[in-house]
Amino acid sequence: MKKLSRILDAFGANAPGMAAGLYGRVRCRARSADILQDAWIRLAELGTDGAVENPQAYVRRTVRNAATDHLRKERRRAAIDQEVHDLLWDSADEMSPERIAIGREAVAALGRALAEMPEQSRRVFLMNRFEGRTHRQIARDLGVSETTVYYHIRRVLERLSELRDSLAD
Repeated sequence: MKKLSRILDAFGANAPGMAAGLYGRVRCRARSADILQDAWIRLAELGTDGAVENPQAYVRRTVRNAATDHLRKERRRAAIDQEVHDLLWDSADEMSPERIAIGREAVAALGRALAEMPEQSRRVFLMNRFEGRTHRQIARDLGVSETTVYYHIRRVLERLSELRDSLAD
């Protein structure tokens, strides 16, 4: 455990500077703190740092990797959010009786499509899109990985995309 303390000591000594650097990348103090916490957990789970010659460089690299991972996840979530927005909202159309009828038909088709989805996929999708819960919160609550949450949401979005395409025909 003494060897691991070199890495954790390096983390503690460099935390303020790393937090400032993260803030420069993500422009959000809360997200910066989350990324630092993720990096801390990664480092604490090592168990040993016998192969690490330069703990400070290793810590900085771990924090940079955690930030990169976080930004990738944010880009994926933003892409999914845009898909959902595109599926549900078409701002170019005016509200007319015909458009309202088409909208009601689309909502009914959406309900049927969601009802046909596997329970776990539907549950994850609703938790994320309608309850506003993050992938991390859902993963923790359901005891699954964030990747599993992502794939459940992706499955539903693919089905909704097929539905959108069939309604457009």
